[in-house]
Amino acid sequence: MLILVGSRVPELITGALLIETVFSWPGIASATVEAATSVDFPLLAALTVLATVAVFAGNLLSDLLYGLADPRAGFDG
Repeated sequence: MLILVGSRVPELITGALLIETVFSWPGIASATVEAATSVDFPLLAALTVLATVAVFAGNLLSDLLYGLADPRAGFDG
């Protein structure tokens, strides 16, 4: 279950992108769409890096929590 939470972070980001675009809510996802449509490459690159860091952090957190929850899974590799 914990592994699935970490792998669902990209779906959360994509879902936020869709919801903010459809309902015209201000947020990071709508800023991404505006940056892509107005060809604002520096902002688009920064938001892409932010989304990538969020995915990596979610996966790292789920791996660490799984290691704590299941003592058979060790941290030694």
